[in-house]
Amino acid sequence: MVSVSGSEFHQELLFAFGGGDRNIIVAVLDGAVDRTHDCFVGAPLTPLDTAVMQRSGEDAPPSAQGTHLASLIFGQPCRSVEGIAPLCRGLIAPIFSEDRPLCAQADLADAMTRALDHGAQVILIGAGSFEQPWYPDRMLARVITRCNAGNVLIITIPGRHGCSTLLRSCGAANLLSVGALDGAGHLLEDLDDNSVELGIAAPGESVSGAALEGRVVQRSNPNVAAALVAGAAALLLSVQRSAGLSVNPAAVAEAIRMTATPQGTTVGSASLATWTGRKSLEAAAAYLTGRYEGIYASSLFEAWYRARAGATRSDHAAFRPRA
Repeated sequence: MVSVSGSEFHQELLFAFGGGDRNIIVAVLDGAVDRTHDCFVGAPLTPLDTAVMQRSGEDAPPSAQGTHLASLIFGQPCRSVEGIAPLCRGLIAPIFSEDRPLCAQADLADAMTRALDHGAQVILIGAGSFEQPWYPDRMLARVITRCNAGNVLIITIPGRHGCSTLLRSCGAANLLSVGALDGAGHLLEDLDDNSVELGIAAPGESVSGAALEGRVVQRSNPNVAAALVAGAAALLLSVQRSAGLSVNPAAVAEAIRMTATPQGTTVGSASLATWTGRKSLEAAAAYLTGRYEGIYASSLFEAWYRARAGATRSDHAAFRPRA
């Protein structure tokens, strides 16, 4: 059984493959992000004017959840929160707002369309309340067809707070549902009735990320695990580019599934397929490229960082070079 905390998983993935590639684009569909947080200084983020933002207005407050998720991927080196793909470009496409936490299918389709228009290769959809019934309207079905045609990877969570059931009913071909494990290897949410939706599980307990008003907090939920896997997917797309391969999100999704390790905890009658840390990422990179070479997995900055991994966060914030 896996015994890895979410914070350990997060730290294991930091600075892998040099932090990603500016040509890789990840869209975060959740709430608005507080881009004034220090961790986003220098981050290549683009806010999108979704239908939700148009209704909420320019003065709409940022979301604590959206800010936390974005920081796990795009938090810059040497800041209060460090993301696992800080060099990749991010699109912030709000689908939830403080005055309307329910995401309508039309709003989801609008945000996904805008993300595709801006070149998103990975779309992370946060947890929340989604409009029912669980059959798609034509607008959402069309955007999923476009995702399939463009080979875009969609990452979300299974269960009642995710939209994986809805997206599967739309025919999403490249969909990865991510469950979250606690430190003992048990799912944070009961998925007995939704085991078919679970693609992989990853540690998602007590992971530090950005909060409103410049704070840093720990969160434990499937959203956290999904964000870390989305960042890892961005890193693997970067590996494809560095290896001279075509960027292929579907191949990345397959590599993530194929390198997940069955664990003792079960969902229904099946053992969980789990990512536990750096070795999972390295195995997926080897699966994609057909070989493993140390140059894929490290950079000078990372080697320097790893040599001081025993220091406290406050210590290495003081002596690490500015990116």
